[in-house]
Amino acid sequence: AFQGKEKFHKAVRLAQFYFIDAFILLCCGAEFHLLSLRLDTTKDDLKRYKERSVCKLVQKFPMTSTTEITILSAVNDFYSYIVLMAGSNRALEVFDLNAGCSTAVIPEVHTRSVHQICQNKGSSFSSQQPEAYSPFKTTAAGDGIKLWDLRTLR
Repeated sequence: AFQGKEKFHKAVRLAQFYFIDAFILLCCGAEFHLLSLRLDTTKDDLKRYKERSVCKLVQKFPMTSTTEITILSAVNDFYSYIVLMAGSNRALEVFDLNAGCSTAVIPEVHTRSVHQICQNKGSSFSSQQPEAYSPFKTTAAGDGIKLWDLRTLR
């Protein structure tokens, strides 16, 4: 249950777990919300109706010059501070949650709004070099697939 008096000013379009299920990312309008998550998994038949799980707002992050976030991507399978977002203005924005701010904006990524971002989530069966996690891809309806590199933003 979301605790506090925080209300969303627009409908929540996307939600996903983040940072190995320690947080939740929610997209609402042109910003995303980072929520801390603490799930109470204790089993107590006498107190089973009392809600003890907590979800609290940590911070809101606005996307630069857009009206709506169309897609958000963040790796949950390992500790990664990078969050990628695309907006209705066709721009892609890179957020570093370790620094708590936007680190790059790539304008006009596609001719239409991006509808999918895919990052390398790795494998639980093998390890990869750190450079292997830099590439990501974006796609937009009718505009094909583009492969990007976080190091060069090209």
